[in-house]
Amino acid sequence: MQTCIWRKKVLWCAQAASCAAGVAILSACGGHSDTLNAPPTAAQQCSSLANANVPASAIGLPTTGAHVTATALVAASGTGVAAVGEYCQVQGSIAPVDSSAPPIKFQLNLPTQWNNKAFQFGGGGFDGTVVTGLGPSVGAPLALTPLGRGYATFGSDSGHALKSPPDFANEAAAYDMSFALNSEALHNYASDQIKKTHDTVMYLIKQRYASLPSHTYFAGGSGGGREAFAALQKWPQDYDGVIAYYPAWPLNEMLLNYGKVARAWAAPNAYVDVAKQTLLYNAEISACDALDGVTDGIISNVKACTFSPATLRCPGGADTGDTCLSDAQISALQTGMGSGLTLTYSVPSGETQYPAYNVFSGVDLRNLEAGTTAPAYPPTATMPFAALISASFVRYGIVQDANYNYLTFDPLNPGIYQSAVASMSTLLDMNATDLSAFQKRGGKLFVVHGAADATIPTASSEQYYARVNATMGPSTVGSFFKFYEVPGYAHGFGQFNGSWDSVSALEGWVERGTAPTNQTVTDANPGTARARPLCEYPSWPKYNGSGDQNAATSYTCVSS
Repeated sequence: MQTCIWRKKVLWCAQAASCAAGVAILSACGGHSDTLNAPPTAAQQCSSLANANVPASAIGLPTTGAHVTATALVAASGTGVAAVGEYCQVQGSIAPVDSSAPPIKFQLNLPTQWNNKAFQFGGGGFDGTVVTGLGPSVGAPLALTPLGRGYATFGSDSGHALKSPPDFANEAAAYDMSFALNSEALHNYASDQIKKTHDTVMYLIKQRYASLPSHTYFAGGSGGGREAFAALQKWPQDYDGVIAYYPAWPLNEMLLNYGKVARAWAAPNAYVDVAKQTLLYNAEISACDALDGVTDGIISNVKACTFSPATLRCPGGADTGDTCLSDAQISALQTGMGSGLTLTYSVPSGETQYPAYNVFSGVDLRNLEAGTTAPAYPPTATMPFAALISASFVRYGIVQDANYNYLTFDPLNPGIYQSAVASMSTLLDMNATDLSAFQKRGGKLFVVHGAADATIPTASSEQYYARVNATMGPSTVGSFFKFYEVPGYAHGFGQFNGSWDSVSALEGWVERGTAPTNQTVTDANPGTARARPLCEYPSWPKYNGSGDQNAATSYTCVSS
């Protein structure tokens, strides 16, 4: 028999054979037990969650319930911003309705010294690995982690695991959309897993602490930024604050645009190799670095930068080596990334286009973005990011044929696949602009985007911010939504790898009503010691003309 009592707001359960066996469990059994009166240890509280079940009725979207698969008490560790107190690590699985669909795997971390708050983390790309909730908030490598602050933290794999073996060598999460062949798995990835994971975790948090969090926050970048948008747009009642870095919110159009970029670079002799990528980047910096008042390897005055790759044209337009660009390469850059996507057909989400990148204003195409080999079929891991992710989207999300040559799919003229594109827009685009339900409950939103992002164009966040302002009005938007652009910052890295303690800023705004002002962003690149003011869009940091070039106080946020 299992007998349970409440001790200090914790449900404590013990096994008892019988009162006659001399095991005093409750005063009703007679006698007194010092062991019973002592509060349970953290280890006992953690193990009491082992094999716990969460009923389907506790989850706001259809499932067949959830189950804890493992628990472990983890000792305190780390120092400084890496310090984390003792916590109970809980791993579990949310069962699907369709028995052929994969479960949603999740991890929940329950600190022994809880701050009465919860923090949900988003994933990235096409997800497929469990987000542990152990690390820093996105864009804050120099700040204390949410778990280190005492938050109950959690994340999931979005409802599927990476395919094994992958389609090609070194395939990462961003490149595997094979889960889309199952409808429930696709809907989970699109957004349902956010609500299912949230509700499951809330049930377990209440079991552990005997109360729900006073505040719950969500943070994510890229695909996780899109998940952050889904969270506040679809379930605004669940979140008090949201942090979204470089969000992939119009994901359907973004993926279509990747296909456009891949096809442009796959044209004969059009690919720009690593040497030419370096040539292009150095020329951009040389032309536009000083426009912000200081030569520091960062283009801050992006709008004033009018550099054109045509200035690097090889004599006669033919490819004569790594010191210039051929006509074919210039065309691929201009039509692939230097111009956006304009749809020639309508989709249910209402999206009609996707913007261009700041590709000639300080965007560095090296690293993953441009790869080291031209797009081709079949895919290889050395191809540009646009080709890799487009290949999986087209094969599994649109055509549903793993052997389909993704380069033959024209995103501007999808033909018989137009209905599939339309369906994807309904699922993947998180473009609602009336955020009044979130705003009226006191919710606050931060959006941060790097001006040098070659994966998701900064203009996409600019467009969303403009749309919300048009829908709700600047005064209302200013009361709950802050949008920042960071020069030199790319997709979680860059010449200026911006780190900002957004969690502290969000806590102050949500919990104490203190709107963030005079925020500072610090370069997290090793060996650097520089900072800039974190400027609200459309302003950018301009050097004052004197003072330490590495100090934020030497810059002023200006709009022109």
